[in-house]
Amino acid sequence: MSFNPLWIALIAIVLMAVWEATGKDRSPLRGWLIAGICFILGMAVFGYFHMESRLQDKTLHVVGYASKTFESDLVKWTLSVQKNTGVDGLMNAYTSLNRDVNDFKALLLEKGLTAKDINIQPPTSSPHYDDYGNMTGYSVDQMLYVLSNDVAKVEEIALDPQFFAERSIVLEQSNLEYLYSKLPDLKKEMIGAATADALDRANEIIGATKARLGKLTYARSGVFQITEPYSTDVSDYGYYNTNTRTKSISVTVTTNFKL
Repeated sequence: MSFNPLWIALIAIVLMAVWEATGKDRSPLRGWLIAGICFILGMAVFGYFHMESRLQDKTLHVVGYASKTFESDLVKWTLSVQKNTGVDGLMNAYTSLNRDVNDFKALLLEKGLTAKDINIQPPTSSPHYDDYGNMTGYSVDQMLYVLSNDVAKVEEIALDPQFFAERSIVLEQSNLEYLYSKLPDLKKEMIGAATADALDRANEIIGATKARLGKLTYARSGVFQITEPYSTDVSDYGYYNTNTRTKSISVTVTTNFKL
């Protein structure tokens, strides 16, 4: 246990308080004696902490870094399809779009995807107006989500617009997001690698000196930067790029070692 003068001062004050309360000899010099002892103890405590504050901090501060390139194993394909119609054709537009969406689902199943991979949202409609405020027709929209671990198959279908072109379907949105299902395990691996890198750097720093590296006293992980390979994109809150199939993950770990 490290020496702490506060405990000695506290014990001494308690003993003097007991002496003052129980002592039979009420000499007028006793109060001055107690005050003098308290003053000496106070100056000793002040001197100790003043000296401690001026001592050099014998710790080594090192930042470790780790990065790795990996492949996404999950893809999310988001589609927003639209059918336009005149003022009197709203019902036909709903019927036609519903038929086309069901045909599209059948195509996905035929290509090898499963029903659980496909999520179809209810359709919505919105009116169209000309420059004079007269209604000219409607647009019927429907959202679809495809989430699959068969990345190559979804890419093959998404990059071929023939199905939609043949049916006069407007693609308001068609977006692929590449994800990774084992990201928590990968993050743990990267933190371990960054910590090991910090240890290697610390050993390199003290290698040419007579100092001796002590135990790790502090470690804090930074935020993860998941970007496309060779990207310089970073964010204070972390970065997660979903636009590319191949990704790069990096992280820093801030450490302190005793010397």
